Amino acid sequence: MTEATDAAAAEAAAAGEQKQQEQKTFTQAEVDALIKTRAERIAKERYPDYDELKTKADGAKTLEDRLADVEGKLTAAQQRELRTGIAAEFGISTKKGAKGEPSDADLFLTGTDEATLTAQAERLAGRQAESKKQGNVAPKEGETKSTGKGDEDTREFVRNLFGRANED
Repeated sequence: MTEATDAAAAEAAAAGEQKQQEQKTFTQAEVDALIKTRAERIAKERYPDYDELKTKADGAKTLEDRLADVEGKLTAAQQRELRTGIAAEFGISTKKGAKGEPSDADLFLTGTDEATLTAQAERLAGRQAESKKQGNVAPKEGETKSTGKGDEDTREFVRNLFGRANED
């Protein structure tokens, strides 16, 4: 009898494996779609105004997005105002160039907080003041390299070139 029981158990296990192999397998997308459909059906049964609530929830998301956008714009405006105020305090140009080049403030004042912007403005203003003290320098201006002999050769060449060899 043990043999018969073992054979029956083996036969039942084989039938179970075959039945398991015949079962359909689902992809994750199919499972997600089934769950979503069932969840919506249950929600509609429990909450008859489900579609209206869902529309309101979607509207709330857009309000949250709009609020985040407005907050971002406010932060950017505050940073621009801070940058402009610090630039004015230290005499740094905020006007764009003739060809649309960025201003000194746009190029050099890149910090986002007041301490960083102030440090950047102080450094830039210090460099500008230093260059104004030194002024425009042309170190070799006024010096003559020619000894006079070279000048005579050049003059003779020019006279010959224009046909005025005898004029002086």
